[in-house]
Amino acid sequence: MDKVELERKISTANDWGLIAMLFNRLVDNFKKSISLIKDQDYGKVEELNNHSRAILTELLVQFSGDDEISLSLREVNLYINKLMTEGEIKRDPSIYESCVKIIAPLSEGFRELELKEKPKAVTGLTYGKDHLDEHILKTNRSFEG
Repeated sequence: MDKVELERKISTANDWGLIAMLFNRLVDNFKKSISLIKDQDYGKVEELNNHSRAILTELLVQFSGDDEISLSLREVNLYINKLMTEGEIKRDPSIYESCVKIIAPLSEGFRELELKEKPKAVTGLTYGKDHLDEHILKTNRSFEG
């Protein structure tokens, strides 16, 4: 996905869509980790795990409530963190495959929730419009701090 496409997705996604994007990125990271372990590039596996942990931290913050869903998702996130650590230490791709099997359905579930709500309107981009396709984002925007 190129930068403009990612900007468009982030700027128009509702809350469910943003959560789905985080889970989807975890799945991508786990798949890359499997490939890197097979290539014996363990340093990059560590980098991906650190990035995945940052995503898990964000998910923990987003689901910090006392409701049943938040509690369950926190337990899943903690378990995934444990598996990632084990996979990195043992250099075992099958552990990352287990992570994919756990996270992929969550990503899909949040993607389904995203489709049930209207996209988030971005001021100046979608005023009076229902679809972002009617607009073109300027390419000089950046997320760099």
